[in-house]
Amino acid sequence: MNAEPVPPGTLFARLLTDIMIPSQFSAAIRAQGYDVAEVRAMLSEIQQDDRAILTEATRQKRAVITCNYSDRSSNFCLIHEEWRGKKKVHFGIILIPQAQISNRLRRWEVRDRLLRFLNQRTADELKNQLSWLPKE
Repeated sequence: MNAEPVPPGTLFARLLTDIMIPSQFSAAIRAQGYDVAEVRAMLSEIQQDDRAILTEATRQKRAVITCNYSDRSSNFCLIHEEWRGKKKVHFGIILIPQAQISNRLRRWEVRDRLLRFLNQRTADELKNQLSWLPKE
């Protein structure tokens, strides 16, 4: 699947948070002006299938924010490599360690780091990239 390109210089990435990302976190990013959709608002067939999540995110020109990087059968690191091998385009995958997002006290520090990360990259710079959220 070849997705239409993000218009050059598009400043802010559109985002899709997977089911592992709390709604409060998504709302906090949305409150900062980002266009954030949530997988939990989509059909259950999409919610339960990581490939379907990335396909839908690509269709909507959104970068995926997820904690799913360690499931042996299906995780976004594996899917990213599959798509690279097939030369399929996606609009970015941002990985956040589950322990950081699950901890209510650390969640807001993670939000701030994510905002710094997003504010330093255009949507086009995230395209086809698998990125770990920086620790600082």
